[in-house]
Amino acid sequence: MKKQILALTILSSLVQPSFAEEIKLEKLWQSKAEFKEPECVAYDIMRRSIYVSNINGEPSAVDGNGFISLVANDGKIEKLKWVDGLNAPKGMAMLGKKLFVTDINELLVIDVETATVEKRFKADDKSFLNDVAISSEGVIYVTDTATNRIYRLYQGNLEIWLEDERLENPNGLYIDHQHIIVGSWGKPTEGWNTDIPGHILLISPEDKTIKDFADGSPIGNLDGLAKASKDSFLVTDWMQGKLMHAKADGTVNTLLELGQGSADILYLRSKNFLIIPQMKKGNLVAYSVKK
Repeated sequence: MKKQILALTILSSLVQPSFAEEIKLEKLWQSKAEFKEPECVAYDIMRRSIYVSNINGEPSAVDGNGFISLVANDGKIEKLKWVDGLNAPKGMAMLGKKLFVTDINELLVIDVETATVEKRFKADDKSFLNDVAISSEGVIYVTDTATNRIYRLYQGNLEIWLEDERLENPNGLYIDHQHIIVGSWGKPTEGWNTDIPGHILLISPEDKTIKDFADGSPIGNLDGLAKASKDSFLVTDWMQGKLMHAKADGTVNTLLELGQGSADILYLRSKNFLIIPQMKKGNLVAYSVKK
């Protein structure tokens, strides 16, 4: 009987997913420190180009100093101010020939072929629009960190899709086939400090119900968010400067400690390619991801 139990235990361990496996990173390159508070990285798969948003000033300042950079896959800056005259651009996402960019309380639409802002969609004046994600149906969602909202660009209108205190100052945003996933910052106390940092939330696109990922324990002041596997995520903690691997069993492992300002990551799972913008250092760092 004991032998049978032992055999079943061994078999169970073989067929169950192993959360002991950890991601390994190999550094590929680091760009020159020529960016100005780089916040987000987006990839244009059709043109094989990388776009980088540069705040270049205060995150809420309407100063016209912000810009988007055009970067090659090896980190070489092809054009530092590819699109300029913005204020404090942050989150970005590509759809066809259009680059969607948050800029304080506006969602911008940039035509990448002409490098011009062709449309602006205004949110509430109190908004602090942050990350952008696009569903498989082509619907654009945007987090608003200041007002605990998620906006949706639908049929030409930027509308409040969800407003809920449980969003805990939403920052990072990711969409898979089942959920709209939010990386929360946590409720600020003074400035951007928090007594209790944020965690990952799963939101149903059908009925807008909000669930905690894993056990809902605090993870960090989350900024970058990307799916690492079927049931785990890569996240950055902006304040602590960490890249972490958060898993469905509740464990969170620190993969890198890069310093405060590690922001909105780009992770191409199909290419095992990761880029992390470092706002305070003014550069990008790229890694090969190995599991």
